[in-house]
Amino acid sequence: MSGVSARTGGELFAKLLSLRKVNYVFGTTGAGMPDIQDALAVVKPPKWIQGLHEFTTVSAAAGYALASEGPGVALIDRIVGTQNSVGAFYAAYMNSAPLVVFASANLPGVPILTGEPEYHYHSNQAHFVQPWLKWHTENHSLETLASDMGKAFHLALSEPRAPVYVTLRQDLMCSAPRAIPQPIEEEPYTTLGVLDDEMARRVLDLLLTHSRPAVVTSKFGRNKSAVQLLGEFAARFGAGVYERRVFLNLPVSHPLHAGFVGVWDTRAVDRAVDLVVSLDTGLLPHDAYPGAAVDLFSDPLHVQDVYEGGDYGSSLFRANVRSACDTAASLKKILKLLNSLSSIDRAVVQERTEKWHEVHSGLLDESDRRARESLERERLDGWSIGHILGSHWGPDISWVNGSITPRRGLLETLRIEEPGTYFSNPSGHLGTTVGMAYGVALAHTSYTEVVEEASHSNGRIAYTGHVTVCTIGDGEAVFGNIDSALWTVSHYSIPVIYIVLNNGAWGIEWPPFERTPLRLATTSGDFEFVDLDRPRIDFSKVAEGFQVPSSTATTPVEFEEQLVRSLEFARGGRPSLIHVVLEKYTGPQPSRVP
Repeated sequence: MSGVSARTGGELFAKLLSLRKVNYVFGTTGAGMPDIQDALAVVKPPKWIQGLHEFTTVSAAAGYALASEGPGVALIDRIVGTQNSVGAFYAAYMNSAPLVVFASANLPGVPILTGEPEYHYHSNQAHFVQPWLKWHTENHSLETLASDMGKAFHLALSEPRAPVYVTLRQDLMCSAPRAIPQPIEEEPYTTLGVLDDEMARRVLDLLLTHSRPAVVTSKFGRNKSAVQLLGEFAARFGAGVYERRVFLNLPVSHPLHAGFVGVWDTRAVDRAVDLVVSLDTGLLPHDAYPGAAVDLFSDPLHVQDVYEGGDYGSSLFRANVRSACDTAASLKKILKLLNSLSSIDRAVVQERTEKWHEVHSGLLDESDRRARESLERERLDGWSIGHILGSHWGPDISWVNGSITPRRGLLETLRIEEPGTYFSNPSGHLGTTVGMAYGVALAHTSYTEVVEEASHSNGRIAYTGHVTVCTIGDGEAVFGNIDSALWTVSHYSIPVIYIVLNNGAWGIEWPPFERTPLRLATTSGDFEFVDLDRPRIDFSKVAEGFQVPSSTATTPVEFEEQLVRSLEFARGGRPSLIHVVLEKYTGPQPSRVP
């Protein structure tokens, strides 16, 4: 490959991104990146996607990475932009997102050729997000920029996937390269190893000799191709599948789906289960699996696979087999060993399967009953909303789910089928799904360069008709800088439907108050610690300020009518917001406020 012709470091950076076929750079403008943005004005692709806050911007790049199964690229400004986006790095890490973040920087005493003032110094910008990085570096020479960027993309995309961070000095971005660098040739990304023969045989033996095996997984479905594999694996062994859903691992409609575990207001693994095959799912010390266990995970540190586990990682629960490996390839190997057996007791597998079918049918009946009850009472909650959403769902819709208190009802009644269409926030850091939603939407677009004049080029985003629905609570909307996201989706006409489920409270925080030994807040009627009422935030009015079509629903009928309209908007390439007024989580009585 020949070298890249560039007049400045900023232009070199933009052209290197273009050579890598990076379609979008998610960013928030700052004074430390003018030479890069100057070049991005004419180097197409990538197209700049402007956000109004770095937290939203980095979240959007992570959402794009997850939905595209490729790199998501963000550009943020120096130490202040890095500090603004710490929570988004945390969420991206816990989501195993191949995120590549570039950050501008100034060095004290190193002047910028254009005479621009330099400030916001910090000797180690990556320090603030380092726990949530796979790798970080600071580029100190334009001659090594291509190799530094090559390593960043290579590491982000290699398993286990995770964010990387590269600092770009402003003084270098406005300077001319002394030599034409040679871009790094694209190389295959490394993968983890597969279970060796002995361990695979041990897993197979455990599956064949236990009477009630089950799979528990949270992130196995992050690669779309793995979903069908998991269904085949479960069917061959007659094993139920429990989800701690971070991605769609198995559709709820699958007859071996055994429900959801490990999330608020969900069930535990059935006590009759005597063998758990844990796939990319970690446990904290207070959790435990009954009986025997197989622990297969793609993160050798066992941090990314724990729901809200932070840097503690998972506990090493008792396991008969434990291995950091390519989990999908390892399941294929176990199935291949199964196929090599001369005889299999199919009656045993059939008996297991029938028992799990009974469990599955019971779960569907229960969730259908709860949805009917809510609809008959004209009550808006996770059950009725999920049922209505499900009746209008299709394979051309992705779901970004940031809900908490209505989550169980939504998960059990909105029975999505298409792999790679569900995304969430396993970090528990409120707000990240707001930006993720428009990143996911942009992953379903095509980008073309349009030359408008001989001296100027612009870019065109072509929408495929795919729709992204984002369900969030009022707290998630506030923490996620919903105003930043609304401006972006309005400015670029990104077809996201934001559904704000407003229960007028920090709902997930109220149960601990109800369970205190003295219960003083409950008995005194003082809910000011958690209530977001009086005034109840009217998110439809917020959306109006950004010229995003909006509405407010107070009944299931109103919600369904507005959903139909929003789907029409989205399929026409327009965003919208539905403000859903739920019952106040702490009850109808107002908090005792002076």
